[in-house]
Amino acid sequence: MITAGAFLAAFALITALVSMGVFDGPNLGLTRYLQGRGSTGQDISLGLFSYLGSIEVTILIAALLGFALFRGLRLLAVLPAVLVLLATGLEILLKNIVPIVPPGKAFQRFPHGLPSFGHDVGAYSFPSGHVLRATIVYGLVLYLAERWELFGRDSSRLSPVLALVVLFVGFGVIYLGWHWLSDAIGGLLLGLTLLFGLIAYLERKRTVNPGHQPD
Repeated sequence: MITAGAFLAAFALITALVSMGVFDGPNLGLTRYLQGRGSTGQDISLGLFSYLGSIEVTILIAALLGFALFRGLRLLAVLPAVLVLLATGLEILLKNIVPIVPPGKAFQRFPHGLPSFGHDVGAYSFPSGHVLRATIVYGLVLYLAERWELFGRDSSRLSPVLALVVLFVGFGVIYLGWHWLSDAIGGLLLGLTLLFGLIAYLERKRTVNPGHQPD
């Protein structure tokens, strides 16, 4: 929980800096830089990659994780999916508390031929829900692979892959013009806060009830 508290403090600091406009220049400069070196192929590939942070995909993965690993344990079975829903609720709340205007229509690069999976650029953009959910879900997969041997004894090989997934989701939402850099950082820090809070709870379950670990 100490780690979760540290990330929460970092998120609070970033939120304060964003509210003060400290990121305005770097946000605009980075978005222009990334899009100035973009291409149609990059638009499509990052548009497809953005699905990995959508609420539809992340809640499906979270539900499958809970069912596969914690079947028969009601609270643990639904906990990953509930956390994704809670994170999305926090995202909506914070976007109304911290009114940061997202990049304008001139920056939108999501291909029109691809389904948006319910994503629309709303009135405000901080924090990024895609990065928030991706951090929680793929961070949870990484933790379960390492500590609960979700995919067997060689599952540690997934570590760089899952880290890259979160990185590319963050890169994608900035490049596509959905979010600013500060939105992605905020989503990452809030996601890490919730992730480490969940990990602390699951670690306690492993210690107190070792029989709950998968065979």
